[in-house]
Amino acid sequence: MRASVVDLRYKTKDILECLRKRQTVELTCRGKIEGIIIPAPRNSHQPPMASHPAVGMWKDQEEPVSAVMERLRKPRFHVG
Repeated sequence: MRASVVDLRYKTKDILECLRKRQTVELTCRGKIEGIIIPAPRNSHQPPMASHPAVGMWKDQEEPVSAVMERLRKPRFHVG
């Protein structure tokens, strides 16, 4: 399938349907091919969020969240 940048906005459903049918989509802008959208592998999946290294990185923090936010929002310097 060939789709323009405008089609991405107005015909998203059709483009997604082509990808579900395992078809590639050529993305055009002013008649020139700018890129190709290829379907993701069927067995691809997002890893669970809990496995992300940032999850739980502050679990040992004893300071309340409100105090941390107040500290972070303070100005870095004092004028006066």
